[in-house]
Amino acid sequence: MRTRLSIFLFSIILPCAIAAQPAYIIDADTGNEMDDLYAIARALAPDGLKVLSLQSAHFNNPQLLTDPSWNNYSTDSINTLEISQQLNEHLAAETGNWMVPTLSGCDRMLGFAWGYYAGAPVPTSPATRFIIDKAGKADTENKLNIICLGPSTNVAAAIAAAPEIAGNLRVYLLGARYDLRSKAWDKNEFNIRNDLNAFDLLLNTAELELWVMPANIAQSLTFQRKSSFQKLTECRTPLCRRLTKRWDSVNAGTSWIMWDLALVEAVLHPEWAKWKKVRTPPENNRRTIRLCTAINAPLMEAGFWQSLLSWQAP
Repeated sequence: MRTRLSIFLFSIILPCAIAAQPAYIIDADTGNEMDDLYAIARALAPDGLKVLSLQSAHFNNPQLLTDPSWNNYSTDSINTLEISQQLNEHLAAETGNWMVPTLSGCDRMLGFAWGYYAGAPVPTSPATRFIIDKAGKADTENKLNIICLGPSTNVAAAIAAAPEIAGNLRVYLLGARYDLRSKAWDKNEFNIRNDLNAFDLLLNTAELELWVMPANIAQSLTFQRKSSFQKLTECRTPLCRRLTKRWDSVNAGTSWIMWDLALVEAVLHPEWAKWKKVRTPPENNRRTIRLCTAINAPLMEAGFWQSLLSWQAP
């Protein structure tokens, strides 16, 4: 009788424990540089995050109109969203996460190049529709978590299309810069400039829970090519071969800042990052959001390699 009771209680408690594990949408401009791939590999690891979907983001920027190439991609008829989407599909397969949906995001910014306002176009995509669907099933007590590693177009488009979901979202975003002494914001940063309208919409949405890791905080997590390659050679998997090849294919040089990985590690290990409440920029609706003020870069780097080298991905 006691054994049956134990089994019965276990059958109730275990599903509840599994259900209580937070789940995340990973939204990334994977095709742009290199650190996205490392961040996604970390998130999809067995000791990583519970990932609901892996979504692609564009990395459209004005230099694609003027320069002949971008990170070894020809800019002639370049489709930045498609590049990110293809890489996401490869990463899902190479990490054994075939069941994780790889969803295509918006191929353009929110609104116009000169701003977003009521009546301006709102792009749509499978990624935005997925966010709206999942957020509609969440609530303010059990929010849908989204990690934005590139421009925040997909989540901003979802909120613009369905404003009622904003209170059900928790968004972690890598972008902008912040001076801790003067408390001054600087939006002249790659992710933000690729869709400033989207970032402003998130800042202006009072109901949205927003966590921002500024680029100047994330930049302390820097990997060296020589030591990284030594570790990658110990891991003979398609995933590690891709991470190795990616370093040179985007001309990363002797070292590279792992911006996106810093945010993923901060979500995985909250004790490795410090956050504080700050006011939004003065040009935006005045409200309080959370800002990362410091990270433990040595622990983040060690944690990444420990995870990768102890995991034999298929």
